[in-house]
Amino acid sequence: MKWGNIEIPWTVSWTGEETQFVGRCKYAGGMLALRMIEAPGVGKPQFKTPHSDRQRKCIVEGRCDLCGKHLRLSTKVSLSHARVRSNGAEGPCVMQVEPLVHKPCALVCIEQCPALKRDIAAGILQVRQVLRSRVQIAIMGLEYIQHYVPGYQPQRDEKIAGHAKVELLRWIDRDEAWLRQTAEAA
Repeated sequence: MKWGNIEIPWTVSWTGEETQFVGRCKYAGGMLALRMIEAPGVGKPQFKTPHSDRQRKCIVEGRCDLCGKHLRLSTKVSLSHARVRSNGAEGPCVMQVEPLVHKPCALVCIEQCPALKRDIAAGILQVRQVLRSRVQIAIMGLEYIQHYVPGYQPQRDEKIAGHAKVELLRWIDRDEAWLRQTAEAA
């Protein structure tokens, strides 16, 4: 989907989708989750606010953050500010909420997104080729849920899912030049 001549990431929420609620979510294993109404393309895109259901679906099903198509059999790229953590279950890892993207989609992202352009220039955005990853679902505290769904009262010991996370287990650090290699060769 485009907004003018800008590609809109598949996971972006729109002003027509601002209503949030707690409900069952198949992308969170059927558990209760913080959810949003579905109305992609209605209103204006909110680039800084991912749609909670599409964000989980994207990560759980292994879809590209930009185009929404499956990533299997593709070079998977992480564009994230997340740093390596030493306390992963299998050793060092990167834990991020940003879904992965296809390599050509990553190039579109850094060419069109002002924030990504700025962060690449500042050296604070990490470009990684992902070789192995897995999914985790965040469990959110009551204060977090009530911020988005005021007055929500959970049942006893109720756990509510928030965003999905990608845990990078194996990757190769790359850069913008690597993203451009395939595009320039074509």
